[in-house]
Amino acid sequence: MLLISIGVQTWYRRVHTRGLKAFLHILAFVGVFVHEVAHYAFNVLFGVKTGKVKVKYRSEDKMRVAPHGSVGLPEFERNSFLQTFVGSVAPLFVSTFLFLFCVDIIFNIQTDAWVNVVAIVFCVSLFIGSEPSGQDMKLIGETFKRDPKYSIYQIALVVASGLIVWFFVDLYFIYLPFEVLYYIEYFFFVILVYFVLKTAFWIISSCFSALKRPKFPSIKLLTRRRRFKMFAPRKLKEKEAQW
Repeated sequence: MLLISIGVQTWYRRVHTRGLKAFLHILAFVGVFVHEVAHYAFNVLFGVKTGKVKVKYRSEDKMRVAPHGSVGLPEFERNSFLQTFVGSVAPLFVSTFLFLFCVDIIFNIQTDAWVNVVAIVFCVSLFIGSEPSGQDMKLIGETFKRDPKYSIYQIALVVASGLIVWFFVDLYFIYLPFEVLYYIEYFFFVILVYFVLKTAFWIISSCFSALKRPKFPSIKLLTRRRRFKMFAPRKLKEKEAQW
């Protein structure tokens, strides 16, 4: 999906035919809208405080057509690596899920021809807007550098959660009408197992910390009063004023 998105975006930038370019601008605006909504939805899902969502059809100076958007992050410095990573690559996840849904509509569901055409056009919009921006990648790097150890810990938990769900969870225990829903189900199970593992490790670390903590005060604390002598404050002699 990412490689196709890069290729479609490159083609979109190089097209100069006026009518086709105007049509692609509209598709790009739809893709940018999905892109920013994905950012916002995943940030809310993972507990990230978000600001305003902006999607614009023209550039900031309003001199040319340049679909773009943004999602405010007023407390970015408080976000963990996982929160920033998921929020940054959310457009790729959402666009992939929507693309697979469109593929189901085109090939596996009997619909009218115009529905298939709309699905194909929508796929082009998804390809244009699915690629994470350079700013998204920059935020991921900044968050990782802020606390590398905890970031690696989160990555390890995500990998472990994915492997556990892949090998031990039967995702087909319920019937879902679309194939893409099973991928979404896998994603949510990975999130669930991640938080279960994180909670389990937190409980274990808390127990070890409680065992290591001394139950009785140390000898130094018991003999502190003896080791330090108390001295009475000196009385200052008051001098009489000489006239």
